[in-house]
Amino acid sequence: MVRTVRARSQRGAAAVEFALIMLPLLYLVFGVIQYGIYFYGMQSGTSAVGEAVRRLTVGNCQDANQLKQFLADRLGAASTETASSLQPVVTYKTAVSPATDMSAPGVVGGSVTLRLTFQTIDLNFPFVPVPNDGKVTREIFGRVEDTASLTDGCV
Repeated sequence: MVRTVRARSQRGAAAVEFALIMLPLLYLVFGVIQYGIYFYGMQSGTSAVGEAVRRLTVGNCQDANQLKQFLADRLGAASTETASSLQPVVTYKTAVSPATDMSAPGVVGGSVTLRLTFQTIDLNFPFVPVPNDGKVTREIFGRVEDTASLTDGCV
């Protein structure tokens, strides 16, 4: 009598290998997405604060509520915060005594610094941490060129 040895079936092996590879690959993809959103928030924050400082240096955008609305509009989808929840810190200094803070809008030749901290979008992927819990801080310095606004507010 001839006996045949049955080989082990390989059915399903590809599915198991795919499952083992797919989990780390998905964490990698979700991590890239989350960090991409965070870096988009950082870049948008730098751009928004830079534009606001340019307006502050020429005397525009001196009202706090208009400044908040301007920043919120420029941040757009990069932040989860509304205009009322943003807390920009504007500091004016004189050219004669840079260590002394001045009241707004400062004097021509002095400096203005705008600092903004805001929350970026966190997709809450498990095991994918976001730097600083998703908070971005941007600070930009500018030289005051004019103190009288030629336009109304932050245009």
